[in-house]
Amino acid sequence: MGCNSGPEALGRLMTGFAERYPQVDVELRHGTSRSIAEGIRNGGLDAGFYNETGEPGDDLNVVDVLRFAIYLAVPPGTVDAKDKPDWQKLAEMPWICPAPDTCCGEAAEALFRRHNFRPTRIISVDREQVTRTLIAGGVGVGLLHAEAARSAEADGEVDLICKAHAAARLVFASLRERDDDPLLQAARSIVTAAD
Repeated sequence: MGCNSGPEALGRLMTGFAERYPQVDVELRHGTSRSIAEGIRNGGLDAGFYNETGEPGDDLNVVDVLRFAIYLAVPPGTVDAKDKPDWQKLAEMPWICPAPDTCCGEAAEALFRRHNFRPTRIISVDREQVTRTLIAGGVGVGLLHAEAARSAEADGEVDLICKAHAAARLVFASLRERDDDPLLQAARSIVTAAD
């Protein structure tokens, strides 16, 4: 099973699975959203949790676990958060972004295309807490999931400029062609019961 996000959902699934199927061994692998989806498609993973910013494709059976927005955050006082974003000014600032095969990386790339710019400097970071710390420290701008973004704003660590992506989601996915697999059915049942 693959996972890159959603420790609460993963914990509920693992606990429920251990209670119902104690004889089944589960191997957990971490990866990016894209690597988990590819692992499911190529048979390297039976199922997985990952963040999705688009549509996963008809080959996957997907259960939505959580929906969330992604916000563009800047160090406090860097720009006037009430004004419309100055994309050229923002392009000149360092951007703290994960790889493009992550949900925040995909959201960043979509912002760059939509506003026709490419940052002069990108600092590659693969953990949201590190991104938050670097933004708060004045290193640059970056993207945060809604919960982290609101918490950082409430703590005075960041200013939120705009929603970079309004409807990202944490999903649990498996191959649609394996819908009849009893263990995958059980896993989907546990995930949907947790809602």
